[in-house]
Amino acid sequence: MTQPPGPRAAFAPAHITGFFVICPHENPALAGSLGCGITLEAGITTRVEIGGSDGSDSSPCPTIGSVVTRLTRHPCSVRITSDIPIGAGFGASGAGALGVAFALNHALSLDLTANQLTEIAHIAEVENRTGLGDVVAQSLGGVVIRRTPGASARLDRICTDAKDVFWAVFDKMPTKEILNDNNAADQINPAGIASLRELLKMPTVENFMIQSRRFAAGTGLMSDTVSDAADAVEAAGGMASQAMLGDSVFAVDVTGGAGDAIESALSEFGSVGRSRIDFRGTRLI
Repeated sequence: MTQPPGPRAAFAPAHITGFFVICPHENPALAGSLGCGITLEAGITTRVEIGGSDGSDSSPCPTIGSVVTRLTRHPCSVRITSDIPIGAGFGASGAGALGVAFALNHALSLDLTANQLTEIAHIAEVENRTGLGDVVAQSLGGVVIRRTPGASARLDRICTDAKDVFWAVFDKMPTKEILNDNNAADQINPAGIASLRELLKMPTVENFMIQSRRFAAGTGLMSDTVSDAADAVEAAGGMASQAMLGDSVFAVDVTGGAGDAIESALSEFGSVGRSRIDFRGTRLI
């Protein structure tokens, strides 16, 4: 009797969106967002085991469960290990969806391409209203510009060296409620389009951070705490804005010499996370 394959694992980086434009479509593969975000070496490791220890289906969240359902009818267990905050604007659901797609593809020898797996994970995100653009950025890695929406988005990357990224989380923000709010989209989209237009004129990490903060402040999404923390980071020699969509601040050491000062400034507001820009995207491990 053929034994089921052993555990398989994949890693997907965190993704912090700086600004975005909501682009709805009746076809979830074509729905998504424009904008720009940064991926991190911190992220989510997803392990799958066909059959699992008790032969039951197990998935940590509905988005991951949707991916499992699309790829297999075999009972399987899914376990995730996270280096990032959950529900705070770090693309955790997208990372889990991509990770389980890559891991199942390997475990079951499905022979799907990376683009096909990305589309499956993207559709799961859109249908569960947990994200619109994280998956495509996480599949690529880097500081990713989404120039068109959807699972087959036209992507570009800002050319940069490795930089330290810091964060502090204050509260959760209801992503699903915001994405379902038409009034929110009316306020978000003009600001997002303006930020994207300005970034494309000068595609640098520094300008990404400038446009991200302008977007966060201009849409009213930035909390007072995030604003105060961002001010403190800038006084320490870094650049900061709000992670979308979360009540969290993220900061980048753009000069390469202010990391300790940035970390010290953020520590006045709570626990500080630290990672670096990821350039590899989602991968088997």
